[in-house]
Amino acid sequence: MQPLSTDVLTKAASTFVLGLVVGAVGTAMHRSVPPWGVVLCLLLVACAALLSRAWGGGVAVAGLAGGMFLSVTTLARSGPGGDVLVPAQQGIGWVWVVGAAGVLILVALAPRALFRDEPRGERPRPVAVTEGVETVDEGRGGGDARPVDGGVVGGEPDDGSGARPGTSR
Repeated sequence: MQPLSTDVLTKAASTFVLGLVVGAVGTAMHRSVPPWGVVLCLLLVACAALLSRAWGGGVAVAGLAGGMFLSVTTLARSGPGGDVLVPAQQGIGWVWVVGAAGVLILVALAPRALFRDEPRGERPRPVAVTEGVETVDEGRGGGDARPVDGGVVGGEPDDGSGARPGTSR
């Protein structure tokens, strides 16, 4: 878990504001073009949640969820004229509210390794050994094939010094 610092709290506050915006846009637009409006709004939630998780970890996702919760619950109530953006009688409103919460939970429970910034280490290269010839790996430049018994490689005898044929040490 991340220690609470100014940087972490700033990210949480920023994602809280992002959650307010995403919740407002999703609540207003989820019924626009059924069923594609709700699908696009849930994709918007998924993108915002993935961004928050990658940027600030679990605290940022909690900030996003808090902002979305405040925005969606405020806009789901009936307005001053009696208008409702999320009617309880229509299933698409339930898909929006429950689906947005489900997407946030899925992103919050995603494995931490998906959001790691460190590059993976290089995989070891396999060493090719043929009969009578071994490969000598000298750094990243690749290997040099030389006979095990001091024979001839490339027309030049092997003097046992380890130098490449045609070079001197």
